[in-house]
Amino acid sequence: MTLQDSWSAFSKESAETYLTGRGSSADSKRILTEILKKEPRPLSILDIGCGNAQLYGYFKEHDLACTYSGVDFSDPLLEAGQRAYPEITLLSDDVHTLAQVTGHYDVALYSHVIEMLESPEESLFHAKRLADKILIRFFEPPHFEFDRIEIKTMDEGRGPVPYLRRKMGKSYYEEILKRLGMTAKVYTSNAKDEIHVLTY
Repeated sequence: MTLQDSWSAFSKESAETYLTGRGSSADSKRILTEILKKEPRPLSILDIGCGNAQLYGYFKEHDLACTYSGVDFSDPLLEAGQRAYPEITLLSDDVHTLAQVTGHYDVALYSHVIEMLESPEESLFHAKRLADKILIRFFEPPHFEFDRIEIKTMDEGRGPVPYLRRKMGKSYYEEILKRLGMTAKVYTSNAKDEIHVLTY
């Protein structure tokens, strides 16, 4: 089973409610939104690994004026997001290569996504060509001694399926940034979350 298979294992109903009502680190969402509000407007955002675009719903509720585009490789989640927010642009594509994404954006955003990618470096490399700046909202910041990958399971309507969760090593992350010519400014939240603003 591929990573794409895992994130496509949603029924229509579960795709619409995915992440709703769960602990989703509201404080880091607030900080993320405050950072984005400091950017020039109107702000164009590419949300990489957008799922059902629930983060756009948060931006809308908190008056962040933006042009929002999302990319994900889970068709059930994208379809749910498009039904909920017909005014936004959602695209089905591999979030590592971003081969179908065109145009240029003020910000590329990963929100609790980078830890779930098979190759964070590949995705960041391609995000760099598409955006002036990259923001990463880490669920588990890269403070671990070693980079290691766990395989977990979830059941979102079609039985248990595996998904990848990376505990990113600090040196691994720093080496990626070095190779890509990026520097990170770090914002912390009340939870363990961190938001990293990458410039290059």
